[in-house]
Amino acid sequence: MRELSEILTAWRSARNSAEPLILATIVRVEGSTYRRPGARMLMTGERQLAGGISGGCLESDVLRKALWRTAQGESVVIQYDSRADDEFAFTMGLGCNGLVELLLERLDPARPQVLDFLARGQEERVAVAVATVVVAAEGRERVGARVMLDARGRLEATVEDAALRDVLREDLERVLAGGRAGYVRRETAARVVEVALEVVQPPVPLLIFGTGVDVVPVVDLAKTVGWHVTVVGTRPAGNLRLRFPRADAWVASRLDKALAGLTLDARTLALLMTHNYPEDEAVLAPLIASPVRYIGVLGPRRRTERLLAGPTVRDARPTAEQLARVYGPMGLDIGAEGGDEIALSIVAELQAFLSGRPGGALRERTTPIHPEPEQSTPRSLPLPEENVLPVSCALTAAS
Repeated sequence: MRELSEILTAWRSARNSAEPLILATIVRVEGSTYRRPGARMLMTGERQLAGGISGGCLESDVLRKALWRTAQGESVVIQYDSRADDEFAFTMGLGCNGLVELLLERLDPARPQVLDFLARGQEERVAVAVATVVVAAEGRERVGARVMLDARGRLEATVEDAALRDVLREDLERVLAGGRAGYVRRETAARVVEVALEVVQPPVPLLIFGTGVDVVPVVDLAKTVGWHVTVVGTRPAGNLRLRFPRADAWVASRLDKALAGLTLDARTLALLMTHNYPEDEAVLAPLIASPVRYIGVLGPRRRTERLLAGPTVRDARPTAEQLARVYGPMGLDIGAEGGDEIALSIVAELQAFLSGRPGGALRERTTPIHPEPEQSTPRSLPLPEENVLPVSCALTAAS
């Protein structure tokens, strides 16, 4: 989340400069790789502006080659294949035994770009789905041509074939509805293409009720990972802004009254950190009745149990499913002491929750850290031979 925000900020800052701007996007991987499809890097012809596509080495190689590879204004897909040299691949930041395919595209500030569409989605906090042509056969659809759709139904497309646009729009509607993105082959009467499907979610909305000193590091850590943070408290609004300068929004109100003006949807995470039992009691029942997916309660287990057994919650008759969304005490068991460590424990649990992970040690995990990306069909359309770079050393890979 934060990386995309930095890329969009760099794009807004540099788009009117005289320097050529190039966007590198991972569109396909095989095996173990350091970054996954959708990772991006924005660069000029000489320097990296924001984002990243590997553990550090691919960036240098791509920087040297991106300018001349896109010199004619055409997008190109290049492949780095490290599977022949597992040990060196890991040292080069590719991950172990992996293949990475990158789309390189020259950005023309005078035309709408994918970054503009993504920026609107982030600003309006709506999900965006993108279908990008990676390889084309019959009909020669342009590599890098796209269909883009957001959750409000707005569509932009540079794919020329109308039938292919319709097919890809159906794909995007499916992935926005919760279907898996990935790498797919699509055919029409005039086109045969392979396409990368991607969903870009807006920043995770985090509501924090409370204004104590321990809220400050939670806000800071949540912003570091790119979430949208709203602080709700009874302090005056100006005081809230001064106390939590990194937050995105501040609501100065009695907490129970503040709920009416807040967005409590199925993407929202909520934390009760008031250190005030009556305030927590007043807010907890409405939160349980709302669609929010996580409700964290600061303090010992007995305090949370008392809140849940109290008349305010009990009279609302919450279901077992609703109560399962209450985490109290919140946070991972890392032996946290003090505000900063407690904030780390809380944000780590939130990240594990969002990822559907238990939050344990990686060395105890018996399955791959990253699930294999969905590939509905094996690669069948070849890349141009000059774009396939076997890597025994990314710094000396073939041009």
